Amino acid sequence: MSHALQRPVVCILAVRPSGTRGTEVLLQRRTKENDDTPYNGCLELPQGKVNQNESLTQAARRELAEESGLQIRRFLVGGDAHASVAETSELAASQPFVCVTDTLQNHIGLCVIAEITGDAQATSEASGHHWYGRHELETLIAAKKLFPLNVPMLRKFLDS
Repeated sequence: MSHALQRPVVCILAVRPSGTRGTEVLLQRRTKENDDTPYNGCLELPQGKVNQNESLTQAARRELAEESGLQIRRFLVGGDAHASVAETSELAASQPFVCVTDTLQNHIGLCVIAEITGDAQATSEASGHHWYGRHELETLIAAKKLFPLNVPMLRKFLDS
């Protein structure tokens, strides 16, 4: 029996350079009011479902702003390239950093990497925004303190 996956989830690996710590990654605490998953309270990347008629980069910009108040300065990996190939289609091609499918939770996550601007603010969907360096990320992964969909994304980032 096959199950159709939900709408794709765009996961934003927001990065900033940090002199002594190298590149840092933004994580937030999941605090969605009507969260029916076992992951409420987990640390996660800013993320959310891609809406109909929305490109991956449009969704990433919207979700990051909704969940943290931050803005994307530029996409490092995963920006859209628009193509016009037929009058009946409007295509936006993107090469995400990594795509992760969770068949148990029925999600497909498309990860983009972006430099951001602004200061993170708590919202109704996320709070406790904090920047993490390599060592802290590795410790969180080992302790299983992260939203599972994000773990392969962060592992690939740390390995690259």
